[in-house]
Amino acid sequence: MLTPEDLPACVRLAADRQWPEEPDKWAFLLRVGTGFGLFDGGELVGTTIATRFGDEHAAISMVLVAPGHGGRGLGRRLMEHALEFAATPVVSLHATSYGKPLYEKLGFRSVGLVTAHIGAFDGTASGTSRPVEDGDRAKVVAVDAEVFGADRSAMWGALFGFASQVRVADDGFAAVWRNGSVSMVGPVVAPSVSRAAELIADVAVGATVRVDVRDPALGAWLEGHGVVPRFTADLMVRGAFSGDRARLYAPVMQALG
Repeated sequence: MLTPEDLPACVRLAADRQWPEEPDKWAFLLRVGTGFGLFDGGELVGTTIATRFGDEHAAISMVLVAPGHGGRGLGRRLMEHALEFAATPVVSLHATSYGKPLYEKLGFRSVGLVTAHIGAFDGTASGTSRPVEDGDRAKVVAVDAEVFGADRSAMWGALFGFASQVRVADDGFAAVWRNGSVSMVGPVVAPSVSRAAELIADVAVGATVRVDVRDPALGAWLEGHGVVPRFTADLMVRGAFSGDRARLYAPVMQALG
């Protein structure tokens, strides 16, 4: 298993694969999930992280194989190990076009495209939310479980400290966390696109942000405020999602489903 001591090697491997290095994101994922690594002569040549949400759902992420080690089945070996460890009826991940064929062979199916929008948000705050307080936390966790379809209280226990902001309203909430120079907006839970936009505005104002969205109307609103589409990924699942996921307008991060 990967430990915090492996973080520098994980970051180097990401850079070698021309992924963003994202040390804070790696550290958070290794804290809330379980990382697995493949080593060759002491060098880290493959990674994946499985994050279990109770006994119902697991998210798999950071599936990386070092340059020069492709074509040996290492990606499949990592995935099979992560799936065996997860042992949950529902497993989700976000896939690039490069990884999608492997995931399909392992029983995953695409349920939609997620588009990463990135840019300097040029809108104004809506003023319809307020900073989370200790008394709000249990409700946020409960609503998240209702929407996501699994209890993510352990993840939230870490996220409340990791996030730079969590803002709440009677009908939803939004969080934002720092990833280098970019503020990552998510999760965003709301009853409608317009309310999701208002919540995003309250955490995005004055910042360069990234928001990963499936809803084209919300994507258009973001683009109209300087946060433009950059790339897409397939949201894939093995099993079947539950919960009221229509209210989940942005994930914490693609790595957490």
